Amino acid sequence: MTVKINSIIRFIENKICDTDRYYEWDNNGIQIDSLRSEVDKVALALDPTEQVIQSAIDGGYGLLITHHPLFFGSIKSIAFSTPIGRKILKAIKNDLSIYSYHTTLDLADYSLNDFLSDMLGFEVISNLEDTGEIPYCKFVVFVPKGYEGRIINILESAGAGTIGNYTNCSFYTEGTGTFKPGEKTNPFIGKTGVLEEVNEFRVETIVPKKNVPLLVKMVKSVHPYEEIAYDVYPLNIGKNYGLGRIVSLKGTYTVKQLIEIIKEKLKLQQVRVNSNLDFSVDKAAIVTGSGASYWKACKNRGVRLLITGDMKHHDAIDAMENGVSIIDVGHYETERIFMQYLRDMLHDEFDIDTRLIDENNPIKSF
Repeated sequence: MTVKINSIIRFIENKICDTDRYYEWDNNGIQIDSLRSEVDKVALALDPTEQVIQSAIDGGYGLLITHHPLFFGSIKSIAFSTPIGRKILKAIKNDLSIYSYHTTLDLADYSLNDFLSDMLGFEVISNLEDTGEIPYCKFVVFVPKGYEGRIINILESAGAGTIGNYTNCSFYTEGTGTFKPGEKTNPFIGKTGVLEEVNEFRVETIVPKKNVPLLVKMVKSVHPYEEIAYDVYPLNIGKNYGLGRIVSLKGTYTVKQLIEIIKEKLKLQQVRVNSNLDFSVDKAAIVTGSGASYWKACKNRGVRLLITGDMKHHDAIDAMENGVSIIDVGHYETERIFMQYLRDMLHDEFDIDTRLIDENNPIKSF
């Protein structure tokens, strides 16, 4: 079977990450559009390397999804003799579309940091650093009695009615609605030119502002009336999103014990650390990828252990002298695992051939 690329991208951008969340220096979303509309195979990888692109082509995959972008900065010229030029040429000649989701995944509600926390058996407490707020609205719709269930049942699909870990949250009250159908109407209830009084429910819920158009569309699809009365009110509340997670370790562990847990869960031979191995903690911060500089945020939040990758010499010293331990698991090691999770999500949603392409860690240890 084949699936429209737009359907796959819409699923990622509506259900997995939010394209409104990203850092200005980053490049998320479409990298190369081959104008192919459908695919029967989707490949995934951490990096759009030349080897990865060639593997996707050799396997007959029409769509490649990566975490790291193909393009970070602006391109002023394309030379096919350069690595970036060869990658562009390969993709275009072989009708391969490439999409990348980088900091949009890092800032997602269920981010790489949440996934790594789950893999390690930890419990997320909060963001390490808040970077923005999702604006919310109150949505109100009036529906005849007996049809309120239709509205409540679609809330979750429209991204509405979620409060904490509860979904389909709403409130409805009974009342009387009045209307007079005019000429050229086809009323569900009542007669043309006659003032009607109808037993109705006022159903209300909350919804992220960006989801309002989708909610309105879905309400119209299940509402029995020809013309629908609804209201949208901005709310002075929002939900914070951010980078990194502070996690409970569900017990007190030494750094040495945590290293063994990490190595076992992620199947690693080694990690790097900047502190005494007997240092004990009951909570930590997780920042996947290159996050060693976030030791300062850890100190400000009273967190004394950071699990991340790409620890630099001076970060190691500065963090240690400020009482923050860093376990450097590796950039590749903390991020590639999420691409397997994304592969499974796409396979379960669309039931098509999805493959995580074999990659080599660019950094070798001897």
